[in-house]
Amino acid sequence: MIISESLERARSSTPRVVNKAEFVGVVTDLFVSEASSGPRPQSFLVEQSANWTLPTHFHLEHQFQVFTAGSGSLGKTPIHPLTVHYASPHSGYGPLISQSEGISYFTLRAMSDTGAWYLPEAREHLKVRIKKQQSHAEPAELIGHEALKNWSAPSQESLLELDPGGLAAWLLRLPPNTKMPAPDGQALGGGRFYVVSKGSALISQAWMPAWSTAYVTPDESVDIQSGPEGLEILVLQFPAAALVVAD
Repeated sequence: MIISESLERARSSTPRVVNKAEFVGVVTDLFVSEASSGPRPQSFLVEQSANWTLPTHFHLEHQFQVFTAGSGSLGKTPIHPLTVHYASPHSGYGPLISQSEGISYFTLRAMSDTGAWYLPEAREHLKVRIKKQQSHAEPAELIGHEALKNWSAPSQESLLELDPGGLAAWLLRLPPNTKMPAPDGQALGGGRFYVVSKGSALISQAWMPAWSTAYVTPDESVDIQSGPEGLEILVLQFPAAALVVAD
């Protein structure tokens, strides 16, 4: 299964303006999958209002977040554009604090989740006897659009080294009109999200402009092709356990 959507197209529908005690901002769904016997991937962009604190919380599914704009902090970790955060189920994280320009981030899951469980109020629902994992990563350097147009050869930077459970993350950069294979190790994981941060990508005969996301199951093989402005793309691989239906 390969499913993709662009932020531009998703914004043509009405984004959800959220104003409640736990969160103030705008949420744009790229795709939310219904219950099924297989993966039910979920992708949405959160635009958290300026000077707002999202309380510490946890989810029931494996999750990646990719920060796209603004700045702030996640717990004690500073966050910037292209910071990546992974959290396993029942792993509490936060608070997520936005600064004066607000902060935007994709939330990506191989299995859709219905909402957040805020702490300490929901502590009785937190499973304490399961293994928990969180990881933060960011590129060694950020580059601009002009640098990408003049990129000399395809490059692959490992952000999270592939671990025995299948978790991994990479940043790929391609010169204009270039092809390269996806990173190795796909069969070990629980599916991958591809997030285009600059330029455009051709994946499975579909063009994806900047801030598009695609989910690819472990049984699908894809090559990546850049458009005329080059390509910067994140490849986020879930651990195999992400495809196990939570009880």
